[in-house]
Amino acid sequence: MAKTASTSPDPAAMIRLQRWLGHGINAAIALGATVAIVLLQRSTIERAAQGLEDPVVAQDRTRSQLQLAAKLPTLGFDNFLGNWAFLSYLQYFGDSDVRAQTGFTANEDYFEVMTLRDPRFTTLAPFISAGVAYYGAKPEKSVAFMTRMTNAIAPKVQEDGFWVWRFKALDQYLLLNDIPSTIQSLEMAASWAEVNGKNREITGYFRDSANFLRRDPNVISVRFFAWNEVYQNAVDPLVIQRSEQELVKMGAKRGQRLPNGRYQFKAPSNM
Repeated sequence: MAKTASTSPDPAAMIRLQRWLGHGINAAIALGATVAIVLLQRSTIERAAQGLEDPVVAQDRTRSQLQLAAKLPTLGFDNFLGNWAFLSYLQYFGDSDVRAQTGFTANEDYFEVMTLRDPRFTTLAPFISAGVAYYGAKPEKSVAFMTRMTNAIAPKVQEDGFWVWRFKALDQYLLLNDIPSTIQSLEMAASWAEVNGKNREITGYFRDSANFLRRDPNVISVRFFAWNEVYQNAVDPLVIQRSEQELVKMGAKRGQRLPNGRYQFKAPSNM
């Protein structure tokens, strides 16, 4: 990406960008984790009653079931299947003890079913961003899932549909560094939020953020923070490898090795 002229960013514009980013990482992850806790106790009791199954075998079986559910005809019960997948995902995601052993490999399979069977369920957006882009380190897939949703919804019907564009923009910016697509998604979020006339303030900071990125797209510190969060918190070996590669690619340097075997990364010199 070509570097822009070396100018000091407008502090007010930077604040508006930070407002857009908001709780882009931790809030999305916390949202999924908080709701999942409601069903975690039930999941634990069921496993105790049935006898503990090998976690890797159980995850492989779950993935096979989900992949089958994405292919079979539903005879008009698409929403029912989507709801089943969502409730099942909350239990899967919230079972932190097992996920520490297996990682979150099935996240992608769950959202394949959910967005295929019920793409108008706009509440999925933060869960997709957290589960697929951050925990799964697959922001390309996260964006594809949310594109499936934005293709199926309309701002006059789904009044909160602009949030899908907002989370899509976050993944495009924080993890993919795709500035043109981020700007487009922010503009779409603003346009959709404007439709019902209830979101004038939020419309303004979507547009302000898009304009900020047009002027100063190389805010690499935000991307470093995002990928470092993924790297330090990942349990899946593939996620660890992917996030480490991204950090090195943006110019971050490995520092001392931490007790968990990871490196303490130093921020890129061009931040």
